Amino acid sequence: MWLTKLGIRAGGTKMSRGEVSGAGNDLRVQGESEYHYPEMLFPYGYASAAEEGKRAVMLDGVCAGIAATPDGQLAQGEVRLYSAGGAEILLKNTGEVVINGQSFPAKT
Repeated sequence: MWLTKLGIRAGGTKMSRGEVSGAGNDLRVQGESEYHYPEMLFPYGYASAAEEGKRAVMLDGVCAGIAATPDGQLAQGEVRLYSAGGAEILLKNTGEVVINGQSFPAKT
């Protein structure tokens, strides 16, 4: 992962992992240190709240992401957005969009 390589090259950047607990203003990540309501890195226009018990990747006290296992059902280049409640959006390489199981074909 490019963030891992960046941390190794930078020398001064400290990467660590910790367990997520709480949410919103009570978000905490407990690792070597406890981070209370750490800054989160996301692309513009995106927000997320990690489930308790997930592992967060921290770079100098900033949450750079949540550790996850690869999704074996996705082809290279495909994207799945999902919530803990079961909502899901799948963007397929064919241009098809699948929202909660309902398929929308690619524009032609």
